[in-house]
Amino acid sequence: MTASRLAKRLLPSPEFLSRTKGLGWLGGYLRERPWLWVAHRRRVALGAALGLAVGVIPLPTQMLLAAFAAIAFRANVAAAIAATWLTNPLTLVPIWGLAIFLGRQVLGIHGPISAPRELALDWGDPGSWWHAVTQWFAELGTPLLVGLPLAGVVLGAGLYVIVYVGWWAVIRLERRRRLRERALRG
Repeated sequence: MTASRLAKRLLPSPEFLSRTKGLGWLGGYLRERPWLWVAHRRRVALGAALGLAVGVIPLPTQMLLAAFAAIAFRANVAAAIAATWLTNPLTLVPIWGLAIFLGRQVLGIHGPISAPRELALDWGDPGSWWHAVTQWFAELGTPLLVGLPLAGVVLGAGLYVIVYVGWWAVIRLERRRRLRERALRG
């Protein structure tokens, strides 16, 4: 299976997006602009990088922002949306750890890292959740806020290289396989 076929199989189609609640407008938009949808190595790699960079920042509209960023940079929109899924509760601790590390390096903070207190939400009073979450974020401090965009750039650049080189390697292996098959037949 070629790299572009694999990408087409893994990435959501414009029809799928047009049926998805909240992203329906995107399916119609992409049908009219195929350059934002084509499974091309550079566009998919850039879309994945943008999606991960946006996904690192904890916002409720990550997929929408990733789609807008991909449209602005003429990257693959489906790859950008899919890459936001790499940031989830399982990857939160390593990503935030990297963000705090990078933030501390940029701010010149040295010494041991103090752990924040446990996030205690009063499940019976949803009105108090916002205050508890903002206080918990404040205890994580400036290094996290400075480091999150930096972690997004670092992780996005790393994902760009991984997708680009991985795609190149798949193409190279496919060409070698075809050449071996021709040599065996001829």
